[in-house]
Amino acid sequence: MQLFKKITIGGSWAKVGQDLKDGDLITILDEGKEVEGKFGKRNVFSIKTTNGIKNLTFNQTTINNLIDAFGTETKQWVGKIVKVWIIKQNVGGVLRNVVYLSHPDWKLTENGFIPPVKDN
Repeated sequence: MQLFKKITIGGSWAKVGQDLKDGDLITILDEGKEVEGKFGKRNVFSIKTTNGIKNLTFNQTTINNLIDAFGTETKQWVGKIVKVWIIKQNVGGVLRNVVYLSHPDWKLTENGFIPPVKDN
């Protein structure tokens, strides 16, 4: 039987309403770590909030947004300021606040996240 080390993350986790509020601007501090969680692998990043340095799991929508804004290499995300979007969604039959991140200039519409139109 082959065994694997379990990676744990030190520090405190960002909490909606305390550390993260809709419209906040936060800074990504590291390139993230893949951590095995209760429901599979999670991509955990260190962020700087108004309450200090916290951990935050980036969901796939956030990852897609940040790839579109900053590229596929998470090393390029370090030091980037991003906007917090908190959306109430049905998760497992319960309404929960879900955190999404995007480039600070992006808008959220009923069609999803929209980058600003670039002038030619």
